[in-house]
Amino acid sequence: MKVSVIIPAYNEETKIIETIDSLRQALPMAELIVVDDCSNDSTGALAAFQCVKVLSHDLNLGKAEALDTGLRNSTGEVVAMVDGDMGSCAREIAGLVSAVAFDNCDLAIAKFSSSKGGGIGLVRNLARWGIYLLYGLKLAAPLSGQRAATRELLEQCLPKKGGFGLETELTLNALSRGYRIKEYPTNFVHRGHGWKLAGFKHRGRQFIHVFRALLRGGYQWRRS
Repeated sequence: MKVSVIIPAYNEETKIIETIDSLRQALPMAELIVVDDCSNDSTGALAAFQCVKVLSHDLNLGKAEALDTGLRNSTGEVVAMVDGDMGSCAREIAGLVSAVAFDNCDLAIAKFSSSKGGGIGLVRNLARWGIYLLYGLKLAAPLSGQRAATRELLEQCLPKKGGFGLETELTLNALSRGYRIKEYPTNFVHRGHGWKLAGFKHRGRQFIHVFRALLRGGYQWRRS
């Protein structure tokens, strides 16, 4: 079964090579696709030197659009999503790919082993309880962006836009269509945005985006 890994990246020159190397070691036969979302550093050039497919946006469009670009240009029956800054942890996606490939689920979500960089879990709890109230599934890591899924699921459920609500909306779309979702423990490490003003602003935007994703999911739930 062919596997594609989409790596959305924006200004990740310090981590992109390590991420690619880690994925190549864990999934040597996989199609690796880096989507450079209009970085203003050397992310795209460094990725190109690693002999992987590199797709570049002329404008910074966001992660949802980067994943959509990668999906449309990939060929795998199983498609994994790994952030460009995962570094050596990127290899952890192999377990999720296996879970989908062996039909244990349609969407596998990585649970992180630890979290660094602040935050009190407000946005995570918003997503967790919103998903639970709408569909009865309680997830430990509803915001995790490290995932693997069938191509069919992603073609039907991946939002074209969504900002920081992307993962929440993807989960809700999948549940509304009856797909099987499971979480798996990994050694991925979540890196937060710290306790400085920029970190609080980031979490504020994230809260709004996730709330909007839940509203869209609630509207869809009422229609079903």
